[in-house]
Amino acid sequence: MLSQKRHKNILHQYGLKVTSARLRVLDTLMRSNIALSHADILSKIRDIQLDKVTLYRTLDAFVKSGLAHKVATEDRNWLYALDLSEHGDTVHRNHTHFICDYCDRVYCLPVSPQVGIPDSSSVEGFEVRSHEFRLHGTCPQCH
Repeated sequence: MLSQKRHKNILHQYGLKVTSARLRVLDTLMRSNIALSHADILSKIRDIQLDKVTLYRTLDAFVKSGLAHKVATEDRNWLYALDLSEHGDTVHRNHTHFICDYCDRVYCLPVSPQVGIPDSSSVEGFEVRSHEFRLHGTCPQCH
């Protein structure tokens, strides 16, 4: 596992209680360069007992605290990714999702200043809480 002390600090920073499950899930997500499904995460965590309900609750807590985000796949499953780099820096606040049409992996990419983001503030009655952009194509591994 990457630095356990750093992981504990991250959990504290986001107001989350430190548990062995949260430490392992955080470590697993930090090591991944793609968004992971519930099943992906379970398959990577073998050194501790982690049931499905605990994992769902852990992921929900990560999303609610702002530590992670989730994205729906084309077949309506959820994938999870941290809003941090492997070094603990906040990186994914404004980003888009790239979905590979061949392997279905989902990558988080930074938003380019040239990409137009709809301005809902100019229309009365709209309150944007979050946004999501999706790009489709071929990832470097499938290219």
